[in-house]
Amino acid sequence: MIFLVLFFVMTVATVLIIDKGFNNALPSTTFAQSSGNVTSSLNKTQEWISQKDGVKILFTYQPERPVIDTFTKLEFRVINLTNDENLKDFDARVVVTNGQRLFKFENITVPDGDFSVEYLFPDDGTHQVIARVDKDAAVQVLASFNVFVPHQAPPSLLNPFPNASASEIESITRLLTVVISFAIIIAVVIMLRKGKGRNKKRRQRLGYYE
Repeated sequence: MIFLVLFFVMTVATVLIIDKGFNNALPSTTFAQSSGNVTSSLNKTQEWISQKDGVKILFTYQPERPVIDTFTKLEFRVINLTNDENLKDFDARVVVTNGQRLFKFENITVPDGDFSVEYLFPDDGTHQVIARVDKDAAVQVLASFNVFVPHQAPPSLLNPFPNASASEIESITRLLTVVISFAIIIAVVIMLRKGKGRNKKRRQRLGYYE
């Protein structure tokens, strides 16, 4: 009985984690999309300035602590230094590499200065993100940024969800508490009913032989 309860608890918790990760993981796209306020992310915004082209590129990524084999959103904002407004109507390319592997996002059309791509980091460590911005012959900028993917320990009995955030761990803990409490109540009720049933049968047998 105890093993079944523990199996049920672990299954429910795992489904919640996978479901949340699936809802947050959107298909990668090579077309630009407005990403809202790019500088509002939890991680520090990185900046690349080209005085020659009069362009500033802001870069950030979400989540703050990327998880291996889970989509990380790489966000860019390209600003015209002349008027401090977003650069309009340009083409972009993005390359992500860790020195051994390389992945390209090509033919990105950017109408309003903001664009983003989503990438699955295959391993931990520091990864380089290279962005190229082309607008006619006047602007040809190549910028480089870094993304650090923290080391992620494999699951263990003491920590079955090593990549879960503090809020997720708290939610799982509450869920486990509720599920285990109900399981204990159900187990006690079943044991009491079985005990009453055995006592009743025992009394019936004794009464029969008397």
